[in-house]
Amino acid sequence: MGTLKVISKTILITVLFISCSTQAKESFVYLAPNGFNDTRHIYGKELLELALTLTQPEYGDFELKPSIPNIDLKQTETLAKKGHFKNFFFKFSYYDELANSLMSIPIPLERGIVGYRISLISSQTPDLLKNAHTPGQFKNKTIVQGLGWLDSNILSSNGFSVFSISNYDKMFEMVSNQRAELFFRGVNEWLTEFNIFKTKYPKLSFDKHIALHYPLPRFFFTSPDNTENAKRVEKGLMLAMENGSFQRLWLKHYASSIKASQLSKRHIIKIENPYIKTLSNEYQQYNVTMKELEEIEQSRY
Repeated sequence: MGTLKVISKTILITVLFISCSTQAKESFVYLAPNGFNDTRHIYGKELLELALTLTQPEYGDFELKPSIPNIDLKQTETLAKKGHFKNFFFKFSYYDELANSLMSIPIPLERGIVGYRISLISSQTPDLLKNAHTPGQFKNKTIVQGLGWLDSNILSSNGFSVFSISNYDKMFEMVSNQRAELFFRGVNEWLTEFNIFKTKYPKLSFDKHIALHYPLPRFFFTSPDNTENAKRVEKGLMLAMENGSFQRLWLKHYASSIKASQLSKRHIIKIENPYIKTLSNEYQQYNVTMKELEEIEQSRY
């Protein structure tokens, strides 16, 4: 009888241990892709995973789950504001109005590089921007951008003609077939996209003459009442900055695109971002410098 009690007690302790271990694993939701060819979510997911891994000794185990796939950023933003996803951390361009309804972690996840924009164009118009030195010289061109992207609003507010759609793949088709003349993408993202869609749209090309630039910090956003997990993610990002793993992940994803962009050989055209008036400039300390970008251009990446 004593043996049975010991066995029963051991089983109970084991069950309780497994139960506690399961309960201790915190679920985090990351941004799912919008379409089969959409790779934009991968860096954000890996960076979130890195931050959570570095804070695991203090905060415990975690698991990552995707949000709803195949929805555009505007829909994602709406669902996030409604609290549709529990413990949702998604990479999004900061603007003042969004910061009033969601909580941001003010560390620029792409180190500011996404604010440098290179245009995809049709191969039939290779010199479309060759002689452009001011925004006014191509404001009569139609620019396609994503529905819900802050870029659409920024470009429109600067007087550009913008056509916004929700279908990610369709934007590449439009510019390839000259249904739109320009499609500006971040220096960190255009090369991957170009390589993916070039086979599908053979007339797809990219401008080699200019780059637009405007401040476009992208932060992790989450629910305003998700304070404890936001502290965890912020601490993890800072630890990643300190030990260099943040920078290494950034280089892994973006160095080849930065190198191919050759920013130092382009005419940089600056325009205003009127949607970040209340944002402190402190985030800029984490941005990549032009010196770093030139070093990447000359590297073996």
